[in-house]
Amino acid sequence: MTISRHGLIDDFGQALLEGTGALFIGAGLSLKAGLPEWANLLKDAQIAADVPDMSDLPLMAEYIVNSPRVGRAGLDAAIMDKVAGPFTPTKAHDLIRSLPAGEIWTTNYDRLLEQACLDAAVVDGEPRIQLVGSRPRTIIKMHGSVDASRAWASPPIVTRTDYENYPIDRPRTWAVLQGAYLSRTMLFLGFSFTDPNVEVLLKLARRYGRSTGYPGPQTRHITVLRRPDTSDDDQRRRHGLQVEDLERSGVRVHEIDDFHELEPLLSDLVRRTRPKRLFVSGSGGPPKVDLAPWTGPLASPLADRNDWELTSLGGEAAWGLSKEVAEIRKAEDKYDPDKIKFSFRGSTSRAPSMDSRVGTAVYTDLTREQLVPRLLQNCRALLAIHGADRTAEEIAWAQDRGVGVIPLAASGGAAKAYWDAQDPHDLPNLGGQQADQAVWQRLDDASPKIATRAAMELLVQAMYDRPVGRV
Repeated sequence: MTISRHGLIDDFGQALLEGTGALFIGAGLSLKAGLPEWANLLKDAQIAADVPDMSDLPLMAEYIVNSPRVGRAGLDAAIMDKVAGPFTPTKAHDLIRSLPAGEIWTTNYDRLLEQACLDAAVVDGEPRIQLVGSRPRTIIKMHGSVDASRAWASPPIVTRTDYENYPIDRPRTWAVLQGAYLSRTMLFLGFSFTDPNVEVLLKLARRYGRSTGYPGPQTRHITVLRRPDTSDDDQRRRHGLQVEDLERSGVRVHEIDDFHELEPLLSDLVRRTRPKRLFVSGSGGPPKVDLAPWTGPLASPLADRNDWELTSLGGEAAWGLSKEVAEIRKAEDKYDPDKIKFSFRGSTSRAPSMDSRVGTAVYTDLTREQLVPRLLQNCRALLAIHGADRTAEEIAWAQDRGVGVIPLAASGGAAKAYWDAQDPHDLPNLGGQQADQAVWQRLDDASPKIATRAAMELLVQAMYDRPVGRV
C-alpha cells in the first residue's frame, strides 16, 4: 500500500479539486524556516531539569514538568523562546496557500501557516472550534499556538499527560478531527516516527482503519514520512514495521529522505489543482517558418480534449492551432468559446479579423511582463512551437511557476533551444513524473506526425490527464 509520488499527486490533487481534501501539517514543514525539531525544542528545559535523554519525548516533557527546577510554567516558557520567532514563511507555506484545501490541521505551535494564509479562519483553542467552516479556509492549531504578542493563545500539548487526556480536555476539537478523518481525504505532511505528534495519525488509523473492520475511509488517506537517517539496522527495521502498521490500517505511505523534498511535491500538487489550461507559445520567425506542419497534426487530438482550455496572447502559433481546434469542435457541435481565450494588451492590440474570430478575446492594460506570468500561474502546461526571444522568455516564466513545458523541438527556434538544454538523463518533471526519455527524443523527429504525437503524449502527462479511451 505504499504510494508513488505520481499516485500521491494525482489522488490527493483530485480530492482537493472535489473539495474533499484536507491537510495535516507536522513540524517538518517548519524546519527550513529555522524552527527546531522536537528534541531541540525541549533541550534547554531538559538540561535545566537534569532529565536524561529518552526516545519518548512526551514522557521526557512530563519529567521536566515534574522537576521543581523547571515545572510547567518553565517548560512552556522555554518552548515559547524557541517558537515565537520572528520567523518567515517558506516557499512550502506559500505553496500550501495556493492549494484549494478548506481545512489545514497542524500540531505546530508556530504562526507560519496563518502568516502565509492571511484569509484563513484560525482555530487556536477549544473555544474557537466553531469557526471551522466559517471561511473558505480554516487552520486548526490542535496542539496549541503562540500569538503575535509572544504569548500562548492556547497552551501547548507537550507532556504524556497532555496527550493521554486530549480527548477529555479538548473534546470538540477531537470530535471534529475524527469527523474530518472519516469524511475527507487527509494528507499528512512533515512527520517522521521520531515526531511524537505522529501518534495522532496512529491513533486515528488504528481506530478507524480497515484492519478494525470499521466501515470508514479504508485507503483514502496518505502520509509522507521521512526515512530514518541512520545506518542502524534495528532502527530501520522498526521504521519498516511502523510503515507496515500504518498501511495495514489503510493509510498509504510515501517515503522521503529529507523534508526538503516537500517543496517540489507541493509544487506538483499546486500544478495538479490548477484548471486544465494550456498556454500556447511560439511564432514563425525569425527566420520565417511555416507552422502549419506542426499546428495541423496537433489540432485533432487537442480538439478531442473538450475539457482543456487553450490560452495565449494570440501569437502566430497559438492562433493557427486555436483556429483549427475551434473549426473541428464547431463541426462536431462541441465548440465552447470560453475554452479558447486570447489575451490582448491595451486598445492598440489587434485581435484576428472578425470573419475568422474564434474563442474569447480578453483585453487588459497589463504589460506583457505582468500579464504572461499571471496567465501561467493558472496553467498546467506550456506548449512551445518554434518561437524566438519572447517564446524563450515565456518558457522561463513557466519554469519559475512550476508549469510543465513541452517544446516541439522539431519546429526549431526557442522550442529547440530549450529541448537541447535539457539533460537527457534528468528530464523535466511533467505531471508529477519525469518525462519518458524515448518520447522526449521523438519531439525532435524529422516527421511532423511523429514529433507532434510525442508532444501530445507529453501534454497529456503534463496536464495530469489520461490517454483517450483510458479511465
